[in-house]
Amino acid sequence: MKALILAGGFGTRLKSIVKDVPKPMAMVHEKPFLLRQMLLFKEQNVDVIILGVHHMANKIKSYFGNGKGFGLNIRYSEEETPLGTAGAIKNAERYIDDTFFVLNGDSYAKIKLMDFLKFHNTEKSSFTISLTKSSETLRYGGVVLEGSKVKEFSEKKEEDSNGLEKMINAGVYIFEPEILNCIEQNKNVSLEREVFPKLSRDGRLYGYAYDGYFVDIGTPEGYNQFKSNVLETILIDKENSIRDALLNIDKTGMDLVLVVDKQKKLLGVLNRKLIDRHFLSKGNLDDRVDSAMVTDYTYAMKADGEDSISEKLSGGTNRLPIVDEEGRIIDIRYRVDEAREEKFPKFRGRVPLRISFAGGGTDVTHFFEKYGGAVISTTINKYVRALIEKSADSSITISNPHLVKEDVIINSYTDIKYDGRFDLVKALIKVVKPEFGFKLSMRNDIPPGRGLGSSASLAVLVIKLLGQLKGVDYDAYQIADLAYQAERDEMKIKGGWQDFYAAAIGGFNFMEFDKERRISNPLRLDSTNSTINELNEHLLLCYVGKEHSSGEQHEKQQESFLRKEEEVAANLNELKGIAIDIKDCLLRGNLYRIGELLHKSWENKRKVDKNISNPRIDELYDAGLRNGAYGGKLLGAGGGGYLLFFYSPEKRYQLEQMLEARNGKILDFNFDFEGVKVWPCAQKEY
Repeated sequence: MKALILAGGFGTRLKSIVKDVPKPMAMVHEKPFLLRQMLLFKEQNVDVIILGVHHMANKIKSYFGNGKGFGLNIRYSEEETPLGTAGAIKNAERYIDDTFFVLNGDSYAKIKLMDFLKFHNTEKSSFTISLTKSSETLRYGGVVLEGSKVKEFSEKKEEDSNGLEKMINAGVYIFEPEILNCIEQNKNVSLEREVFPKLSRDGRLYGYAYDGYFVDIGTPEGYNQFKSNVLETILIDKENSIRDALLNIDKTGMDLVLVVDKQKKLLGVLNRKLIDRHFLSKGNLDDRVDSAMVTDYTYAMKADGEDSISEKLSGGTNRLPIVDEEGRIIDIRYRVDEAREEKFPKFRGRVPLRISFAGGGTDVTHFFEKYGGAVISTTINKYVRALIEKSADSSITISNPHLVKEDVIINSYTDIKYDGRFDLVKALIKVVKPEFGFKLSMRNDIPPGRGLGSSASLAVLVIKLLGQLKGVDYDAYQIADLAYQAERDEMKIKGGWQDFYAAAIGGFNFMEFDKERRISNPLRLDSTNSTINELNEHLLLCYVGKEHSSGEQHEKQQESFLRKEEEVAANLNELKGIAIDIKDCLLRGNLYRIGELLHKSWENKRKVDKNISNPRIDELYDAGLRNGAYGGKLLGAGGGGYLLFFYSPEKRYQLEQMLEARNGKILDFNFDFEGVKVWPCAQKEY
């Protein structure tokens, strides 16, 4: 089972004594309160912990990391803005798939979790809260229990309820995933003020009464009470044995016992090192603790000022007992080194899509290694966008709600399995091998499968972002190689090389491929060039429908090449020549020949593979030629997607009207000259 700890609060009431750390990280005798909560759960075999964090989240993440150092498996659910106790649960939805515990980050309740769970299951409950007796209903809110159901849940009220016994909420809950349906997404919602009262009115909230230890450290009084209670656990009578001392050290997890008399006057201190020294002097487990303790320890008086206490701690004392005027132990102060706060960098990026003018099909390995290839293309201002954030744990979260409804969560890159959800992204991660966890969220300006190279653009962007987190600045050729490994080798998706270089470099590129090398030659054409501005006025994109898999199309084209190599190679070599001609036209400003060359390219492409077109595409293309277009071509591997037209600007309206009348969808665009672009996001300030 999993436990979600709500640790995102601001801790306003505790700020007077707990500074510079979030409330759950308040130190209680060498351990943060939050760690003590988690260890209490671990003792009862709940070791998968989800931490709901917000305020000073980096301090929590820096201290715990993935939890392995504490024998825990920790995940983080971070709120961008405060969402309340219920909203924080909704925010952690991606981690919730079964019955789970919830614990308030400022409550410590010694409750037997398996007994609690047995009650929950026996009652067939979906929502069960723990309750304990208390006279402080004004502070915690009163809960009226009738049988096993909560009859009334009232936040901070103290009136009677017809003589029924009133209890308080102890801050530990068991929920079924059904609780998520009771909470609005991305809204600040309170369990105590909104969810629980409604569930109790509906007769759906169950209460488990337990008689055990409970404390809330949300106030200075509660915090000091808990510190005193923990202090009691490390006190031992002088007549106890060394064996008892060792058992106590194991139980508390603190390498310290304080030896006291019946009045709690401090007599000496003992730890494992002193016990080992005692054994070396031929002592044994049954000796009394006062035979091994030291009495010449450094201590401070209750009346000593902070300067005196700080001086003693900085002088080499790690643990400083504080005693009152009678010598009774009242506290321990610790030397705490300043915690290292890690940064969890966040990068945002975008990468353009591309339009290819000519040469597509000559950039596939089986062709260019024998005949050589050439492609000319440009990128446009339609993008794949993504945000990546390094995680404290090793888990990987991938999301794009427009494509896959639910986030995909992977324990680490070594646990990647292909299941049809973000498989390309998984392959990229597997190739890059990041030794850290991260969250990756993506979105597309244009849906994939439309012939604009979106899968290659995504691959380029993901590799660039992962490189940023690794501290590696991959160049365009490294990016292309890694992307090719993922898409072509790992995923076995057929296709060419051009899209990877286009996305990585951006702008107008003439690419050459042969057995020995792959070279991308950026053309010196940018937004200040009149030829390029004029070209943009002559180009139009029209979506014809039917998104397609380029991998499947390329596979069919490879089969066709193998069956009739001589014929297909002749057509592809002509496409290569057209790519060279279009490059020359762009460099010389001879725009009007581009329409003719695009048409020639399209005619040759259809000869290479008869399945590249269909009656719908042919109808739109032919109608375009009759209504102002000089030429054009279908983008991508074929079967659907976008038609690119080179047309007379004076006939733009006529062309648009014709295409739209045939259910074609016009896409306005400009050129992009930057290629993949990544930048750091601003860090939160507290």
